[in-house]
Amino acid sequence: MEGTFHDSQVQQAQQAQENLIQVILANASSAAKISNILCDHSDDKILKADEIICGLIYRLMTPMTDQEITDSMTEAKELMYEESSDEEEEDDDDDDEMVGGSNIVDDIDDLNIKRKVKVNHCNCEICSQVRVCLLNFNEYLPKDELGDKFKASIIETCETHNRII
Repeated sequence: MEGTFHDSQVQQAQQAQENLIQVILANASSAAKISNILCDHSDDKILKADEIICGLIYRLMTPMTDQEITDSMTEAKELMYEESSDEEEEDDDDDDEMVGGSNIVDDIDDLNIKRKVKVNHCNCEICSQVRVCLLNFNEYLPKDELGDKFKASIIETCETHNRII
C-alpha cells in the first residue's frame, strides 16, 4: 500500500509540474502575441527587444480575458505535447528572418547603449495600455509568487541588456 501512495504522490507532483509549465508557456505565448501587435503597429514593423520587453510587461500587468486564457492554455498544451518531425525541423531553418509575419533584426549592438525602452505612438487600446504599464511597472506589485518571479526576470534582463523601464 505504501508503494501505491508514493506512486500517487509522484504522479501528483509530475502533474503539478506539467500544469506550471503549461501556465508559463501560455503566458509567454500571449506575451509574444502582444509583442507582435506592438511590432505591427510600429513605424518600422521590425520586432526588436523593446517590443518583446513591452509584451512581457503588458502580460504581467494586464490580466487575460477568459477567452485569452482558454486560447493560450490550449496553445501551450499543444506545444507541450506536439511531436516534431524532421520536415518541421528542416522548415525552421528557412524561417530565421520571419516570425509571426514580423521581420527580426539583430539589434544586439544597440543593447550596449543604456536607454529607456521605446514604445510606438499608436493609440489603439493595447498600445495605449502598454504605455500605461511601462509608466507603472516599477511600482507594480504582482499578485502571486509566479508574478514576482516574472517581474524580477524582466528587471534582471533589462539591467543585463541596458534597458531602462
